[in-house]
Amino acid sequence: MKNIRWIALACSAVLYFQQAAAQEIVAEKEGATYEEIVAQINKLATSGAEEDIVLLRQEAQVLALKKDEDQRNLAAMVYERALDDSTRAKEIRAAIESDFPQGKFVRDREYGTIFNQNEEATADELEQRYLAWASKYPSDNYAEKDRGIYQAGIYHLSSRYLKESNTTKTHELLNQLKGSDFYVPAVSNAFAKAEEDKQDLSTFSTLLKDAYTVSKAAAQSEDPKINRSNNAYYYNAVTPQYATLLTEEKNYDDAIAITQSSLEESHYGGYYALQNAKALGNAYAQKGDKAQALDTYEKFISANGKDSSIVAQAQVLYKAIHGENADFEAHLADLDKQMTEAYFAKYEKEMNKEAAPAFTLVNREGKEVSLSDYKGKVVVLDFWATWCGPCIVSFPGMQAAVNKYANDDEVEFLFIDTWQREENYKELVDEFIAKNNYNFHVLFDEMKDRSKATVTAYGIQGIPAKVIIDKEGFIRFQNSGSESNVEKLVKELDTKIALAKRG
Repeated sequence: MKNIRWIALACSAVLYFQQAAAQEIVAEKEGATYEEIVAQINKLATSGAEEDIVLLRQEAQVLALKKDEDQRNLAAMVYERALDDSTRAKEIRAAIESDFPQGKFVRDREYGTIFNQNEEATADELEQRYLAWASKYPSDNYAEKDRGIYQAGIYHLSSRYLKESNTTKTHELLNQLKGSDFYVPAVSNAFAKAEEDKQDLSTFSTLLKDAYTVSKAAAQSEDPKINRSNNAYYYNAVTPQYATLLTEEKNYDDAIAITQSSLEESHYGGYYALQNAKALGNAYAQKGDKAQALDTYEKFISANGKDSSIVAQAQVLYKAIHGENADFEAHLADLDKQMTEAYFAKYEKEMNKEAAPAFTLVNREGKEVSLSDYKGKVVVLDFWATWCGPCIVSFPGMQAAVNKYANDDEVEFLFIDTWQREENYKELVDEFIAKNNYNFHVLFDEMKDRSKATVTAYGIQGIPAKVIIDKEGFIRFQNSGSESNVEKLVKELDTKIALAKRG
């Protein structure tokens, strides 16, 4: 599945999951669009049926003979990512390089050598190399949809100049990105770096205000291409940054309005809830409204758990309002109780009851481990891979949960490594676990034959994915997604495990 998701992402196409085998070679159809071909490939590759793999190979053979560079590159990806034939993929790419010396494949490969292999180069040196590359491969030679790489280059250059504290050059490059989908991310990341380095944030006032306006418009657009863009995605990231700047400028009301709106829209949840809650609470506090600042922090704690920085601010405000002798710990316990009750109500409605597919996999010690070994226990499965950023983000919370249940004989955590393409994936896992001091019980999924993989048996379409199995062997919860908030992740698992224990 990891491979198929990668193909779909690279091709900007939609995944279609269907059980029935296809009956025709779409790549041979006259007038078939690129998106239709990608959809067909993903359908065949995720099927797992032998007849569909045969048809998938036929699709790749047809694509490899096309005169269109995109279709031939797609053929190479299919051979490499879906058919495990890296030799054929290399042959196709060699032919692409020969037939399209000014094509995207050659252009993009040379772009990679500028930024991926020059960590020690100065920003000035990188810019000269980038300009030489852009001159060799003029953007006008490529379709509009294939020009994003040029803005990506400017984005990377702006980051490198900021790293060297060259704010003048940074701002120059950020202004060049206006109108592109890299504009808001670039401004947001530049502001975050400037804030971290305690630079003068007022220099970002005009850019940040404009980036916020652009991002908000993108997020609220009815056009799916716009409201799913990078600029739209960064709306909740740039909002607290702009609010921070507004607060510094003593424009408290505007800072409060934009962060409050963002938090209410997300119900005090989501990846940037912490940043927005901090910005909103600070704006209220700076304005002198301690009660509203405390209310903001309390709502965040009730929804997300006891983040240490939020709790510290809440404690100061609570004692300032109720007196130094006020029992803040009791108040915090009440908030935690509210959160627990809300979680139980939420997840009780989401419970399922489906027989968990049996599996037997090998752990890092080479011992076979079966789901049946844990009959009578609640089992938590975490499907992951070493290349999966969101998986890694959630691991501090997962380690906290493992530690919490270490002495609970009724609960077992199994971390199923899946979708690894590297031949030495076991060594990579060992290195990763050792480097991060995790004590996860890791099992290795079937990596080559997707039809036999445990991840396929569980119908998982994206990782990280967590499955909670009750004592009788029924799946009670299954979800994909990451969570960086340790307290929140542990609380969610606590609730689901408690419900699973009930059966």
